[in-house]
Amino acid sequence: MKLNYIIDGLIDGIKDIREHNTSEDKASIYSDLDKQSELINKLIEFKKQQESDEYNIKVARQLTDIAENIQALVKLMALVSISNSDETKAYFMNETLTHVLDSLCNSIDDITNLSDSLVDLD
Repeated sequence: MKLNYIIDGLIDGIKDIREHNTSEDKASIYSDLDKQSELINKLIEFKKQQESDEYNIKVARQLTDIAENIQALVKLMALVSISNSDETKAYFMNETLTHVLDSLCNSIDDITNLSDSLVDLD
């Protein structure tokens, strides 16, 4: 909606400049150019906002991935603690836990980077 408003304003401004240019009304042309500059600045702000929103979504996805890995670890540890069988515990510890821990280790860089990102979001 905001983008449509900006684009419509830019198009209308170009029409005004053409009209005032043929009538050689310099004061109106300067006013039209000022309006165009304002709309271009709004377009730049809109673009920056879109980039910021995309960045925030990326950070949220990273946080979700990290939370899911931690949740998997907690569930796995709960399964190990309630298991009565040493074989089952060994399986969870040796097979499944390794994969979950590897996934969490891969998230360490994300966690480090996210600490800076979260400061930016604040």
